[in-house]
Amino acid sequence: MNNYNGLALKYLKEHKARTILTLIGIVIAISMFTVIGGIYFSGKESEIQDIKDTIGNYEIAFYDLSWDKLKQISNNSEMKNGGTSKEAGSIKLNTKLLTESLRTVFVKEYDTNAYKNIFTIKMAQGRLPEKNSEVIVDIKYYNVLKEKGIADTLEGTISMDNSKKDVVYKIVGAYESKTINNIALSFIDDNINTSDKYIYYANLKEKNDKMKVAENIAKTTNTKIDPNSRLLYYMGQGPDKKKNDDVWTIFFFIFAFVVLCTAVVIYNAFSISVMERIKHFGILRSIGATKSQISKLVVIEALIMSSIAVPLGIAIGYLGAYIVFDIFMSGFLGSFQIGFYPKVIIVAAALGVATVFISILLPAFSASRVSPVDAIKGTNVIKGEKIKRRRGILAKLFFGFEGQVAYKNIKRSRKRFYVTCISLSLSLIMFIFFSNLIDIVIESYKIVSVNVKVQGVYTSDNYSMGNEITDKLAKVKGIKDIYQLNYVTVPMVVDKKAVNKKFIDSLIKEGKIQEYKDYYFVNIQIISYDKHALELFNKDSKKSIDYDKFKSGEEVIIVNKAMGKQGGSLFYDAFTQYKKGQTLKLPKFSRDYINKKDKEPIKKSVEKNDMMEFKVSEVIDYETLNGSPISNGFGIIMSDESFKRLTGIMKYNTLGIMFDSKESRDGVFEKLSIIADEYAVKYYDIYEEEKRMNDLITQLLVLVYGFISLIVLIACVNIINTVTINLLVKKREYAVFKAIGMTRRQFIKLVLLEGTLFGVFASIIGIPVAFLLTKFGVIVRNPLGYIGYIMPVWPYITGTIGVIAITLIAALIPLRKLNDMNIVEALRVED
Repeated sequence: MNNYNGLALKYLKEHKARTILTLIGIVIAISMFTVIGGIYFSGKESEIQDIKDTIGNYEIAFYDLSWDKLKQISNNSEMKNGGTSKEAGSIKLNTKLLTESLRTVFVKEYDTNAYKNIFTIKMAQGRLPEKNSEVIVDIKYYNVLKEKGIADTLEGTISMDNSKKDVVYKIVGAYESKTINNIALSFIDDNINTSDKYIYYANLKEKNDKMKVAENIAKTTNTKIDPNSRLLYYMGQGPDKKKNDDVWTIFFFIFAFVVLCTAVVIYNAFSISVMERIKHFGILRSIGATKSQISKLVVIEALIMSSIAVPLGIAIGYLGAYIVFDIFMSGFLGSFQIGFYPKVIIVAAALGVATVFISILLPAFSASRVSPVDAIKGTNVIKGEKIKRRRGILAKLFFGFEGQVAYKNIKRSRKRFYVTCISLSLSLIMFIFFSNLIDIVIESYKIVSVNVKVQGVYTSDNYSMGNEITDKLAKVKGIKDIYQLNYVTVPMVVDKKAVNKKFIDSLIKEGKIQEYKDYYFVNIQIISYDKHALELFNKDSKKSIDYDKFKSGEEVIIVNKAMGKQGGSLFYDAFTQYKKGQTLKLPKFSRDYINKKDKEPIKKSVEKNDMMEFKVSEVIDYETLNGSPISNGFGIIMSDESFKRLTGIMKYNTLGIMFDSKESRDGVFEKLSIIADEYAVKYYDIYEEEKRMNDLITQLLVLVYGFISLIVLIACVNIINTVTINLLVKKREYAVFKAIGMTRRQFIKLVLLEGTLFGVFASIIGIPVAFLLTKFGVIVRNPLGYIGYIMPVWPYITGTIGVIAITLIAALIPLRKLNDMNIVEALRVED
């Protein structure tokens, strides 16, 4: 017993199939640690970098500062670095070559540190300003100035805090921009004006509690702060401590769950391996091996496997993630790239080794306690277990004699049965849990983000846009579609029975609801769609509503998801109980009601029953073109014609635009801005926002389905590994069945039923556990609060069918070997 390595290696080599299956399980577990860590840190870094590029590379902004306060804060010992800015005012340019809105330019001044460390200014041409008399403007605005021949200077009257003066700024460059933002950037000079107010954008030395340090500085210096909340939340130090704690709790819960599942998978492999070698250990004990030597033998096997599986798992994890995200998905995931993080490798390796050795503690202990006499006699495995008569009536009823024997056989050793069922059920739990988790993440993402489906928007405060501007836009080359829309939010009567009681209770407590007869006054966003907009809705929502029927039948679509507040916490749920096919009534109103919101005319219409009746054609959560949850209210989408009859408004306050391509959009941007000025409306280019949202959704879906694929792979390997080993270790029992006359057909049915029954029992255990873990581990701890999420049935059905199917397939793998075994040899030899 001196050469443990030799014995361990000899066993591993002789049982290659079992060794390979165990190694595959460990390798995939380590790969999962590596992939999860890599995706987490890469995604986090990607989002942090995006925030720094778009908002600014700072943690806390101290604002409304005098010059003395600015110096006091910037010289504070807690400051790591920072930059200063101030508002110089707005210039009214002395030119008639530009339309009214383009003549007004806002000027901001930055110091050297702000340009260098805080804000990402990418120069399209020229250089940064170095004097207070120099500016840079966005490239799109610069192109407009260049086209008009006035791109050298900004000359006009600047206004700030009721003071005005004539100024001339020299344009020394243009910075990259996706829109015309009318913002010129200048340089803070050394001329001190005691009336000026400054902003100091700071990064702090403190690593663990930045908000507390910032608040202490603000209190000491009597200043105000504005945290860069998005950045701080990604750093785990957001202003809302509860939200930080909930995020970390969910992450820790998921991480602990994955580690537990992995540990059980590895433990199961080693445990079954030890159980099958009871006689082997008994022989070693009978020739003088001590308990510690037996334990050491099992540990050395684990060490050999770990030395192979850990580096291989880390390499496969990183290589797989790199191939999927950085090669195949390159260009589809925005700025997301898999990064190389040494801490991920260290943690994955440490977790892998720790998980393996924790997993073998019980098997090693069991091996060391083997009694030589009992082991050689073959009684040790079930020694001490209470003999229980198992009838297997249901198994016999459904599957016949073979089913009854299979049922009794898998439950003969309670320990092996429980270990196998728990291991298999964890695979099912992982699949159901993470499928629900991903649904919750996507649903939460829809709530916090705006659903943007158009690429450009014109808006008017006075419903002034008609066919004239639409016809002009239709002639612009590069515009693919134009959508005529109206969005108006007004207090409107709704049948009391139709409103979700949860919202009513909340609004009554806050005193924000008014009753009138059988109705409540609630906020309703009334939206009108033209034919093109409804076609886009149908495409995005996979519906098939006919516009002619929609307008002639006075049909509406209910936008039902709303945000409320209960007990200090936010919640998101269906505001109404309207169903498809029901009707609702709305009183007619005018533009005067939209402006004044005097409810008396509405009440009179209710008394006279002078109301329009609409049929509900669909109920959806979010509005298609530009939707986000409404606060304490709901939305109603109707046809253009229905909106005109309801309100008397003949024109539109919103026009949506879709472009042929990015190149088309870039070529007409300045032209669309000029058209907006001509018609005294506002133009918002949201092409990049729509692209960013689509990239984020694509990124999320790739990560989601990639992770589910990994979970499914681990589950499959675990199930195949567990069932295959569990069947292979019972050669001797199967040989007995064959020796007493079991036919080949009966034997095949027996083996397949044993594998399948494990899947059935795993489903019975796994489904309720997965439900409870999802509900209390994620849903109730969602940082957004209650979001009205209803767990879908498909993960439970798919998971159950999948587990049973895979256990059946897993039973087929060793079947040929078991079918062809020599009965005499199998009875004589214990593997």
